[in-house]
Amino acid sequence: MQAYPSVTCTARLRDVASRKQQKEAARQAREQAVRQLKADQSRRTRLTTLAGAVGVAVVAVVVVIIISSSGGGGNPVTQQDGAPYTQAGAVANVKKLLAGIPQHGNVLGNPNAPVTITEYGDLVCPTCDIFAVSTEPQLINAEVRTGKVQLQYRGFETASGTANGSEYVATQVAARAAGLQDKEWDFIQLVYDEQPQTIHGNHAEEVGYVNSAYLLNRAQQVPGLNISQWQSHLGDQSLAQQVTADGAAATQQGVTGTPTIFVSGPKGTVEYDKGLTEPSVIPTLSQLQALIAQVS
Repeated sequence: MQAYPSVTCTARLRDVASRKQQKEAARQAREQAVRQLKADQSRRTRLTTLAGAVGVAVVAVVVVIIISSSGGGGNPVTQQDGAPYTQAGAVANVKKLLAGIPQHGNVLGNPNAPVTITEYGDLVCPTCDIFAVSTEPQLINAEVRTGKVQLQYRGFETASGTANGSEYVATQVAARAAGLQDKEWDFIQLVYDEQPQTIHGNHAEEVGYVNSAYLLNRAQQVPGLNISQWQSHLGDQSLAQQVTADGAAATQQGVTGTPTIFVSGPKGTVEYDKGLTEPSVIPTLSQLQALIAQVS
């Protein structure tokens, strides 16, 4: 399983006093998430079994993104395991996951679903990536595909602020521009499926790798997306205003990290992990289903 880099975007670590403690707590949380993913028998095709130096089999999420040192063209992202990975695999994963599920803007699923799950995320956040490739596909298949739940994605800047802050709004606008063609969730899932681990030996989160070439590369992989139309909306101020509104709404709701998840239904709204003394950063499907039942 992929060894995720130290990050500061882990949700609900607000009580940890120092940055060193934050990183250690985040590392432990990711290791737990990795163990959970290893136990999942319905592994996605981007998980490849590899032999370790001592002959022990491990599972690694392999991501290769072709970018230059400035985030653009020809040098590959460095990987710990060096195993092959194809963009076609990511496209196939996302196409299968979302096939037949209605989308409208930033919402995935039946618009009349009785329960709405709102995810606040940052598209360069490694912890969001864990959620996007582990629990979220299970949630989509079990609850969204059946029409019981609709998913809403909203942006909140966390990991982007380290090295990609100047591109945070552009990244979120790119996703929303795909949403104008009802392809936002395709874009989001592809970004997470192909999120880099390291770039030239550095943790990807600490490198400013997001630029126009990077965003175009992801958009070009979205099946059926009209690229010219998508590009024409990248400077759309109304979309930028929606991104700003996301951040304001998150702050008003007390969001401090990503992913943060709210579950809303006829009986009210609950936040995953709210008030727990030892929060689990990545919810399991059963934990989310318990919240769905609570608000239904």
